[in-house]
Amino acid sequence: MNKFVYPLLFGAAILLTLFSACKKYNAKCDGSNPTYNAEVKSIINANCTNSGCHPSYNSYNGLRAILNNGNFSKEVLENQSMPQGGSLSNSELDLLQCWHENGYPES
Repeated sequence: MNKFVYPLLFGAAILLTLFSACKKYNAKCDGSNPTYNAEVKSIINANCTNSGCHPSYNSYNGLRAILNNGNFSKEVLENQSMPQGGSLSNSELDLLQCWHENGYPES
């Protein structure tokens, strides 16, 4: 066999191991009924309005479009790609999962 095959296989095995260790947290709703005004607003304000990426996300009405089109659920809960340059705690993700499952109530 070619002398490069074994190092390539070894490198691929290491990369596979590293990527499999980076699994996303699977948010779970505990049955609570959070609302935007009571619990969610503080999470959004702390993580989604500071960087200038989402200036319209500083109100419930500003979030409405991404809630309705599924992008909030996709990017925050599934991909966990938001907030950019940071991350949400597992308890925040769980709370947001409940908010999602309950239809994103405002109050």
